[in-house]
Amino acid sequence: MAPYSEPPRPDFFSANLVLLFVVIFSLLLLLWISYGLGIAMIAGVAMNHVISVIDHRRNGSETPPQT
Repeated sequence: MAPYSEPPRPDFFSANLVLLFVVIFSLLLLLWISYGLGIAMIAGVAMNHVISVIDHRRNGSETPPQT
């Protein structure tokens, strides 16, 4: 009897990236409408810094990025 083989799974990576973009865009737009452009910009810079720290940790860098 041949071993059981699973059918190929679809790749949802690009769909998840689009969904993440839509969620972040909606969050920043909601902050901009509610509190103004300054708060939305601060939130964007904070998200950028967090993403940079995660990237440096995943790539093996010991120190966080200098901004």
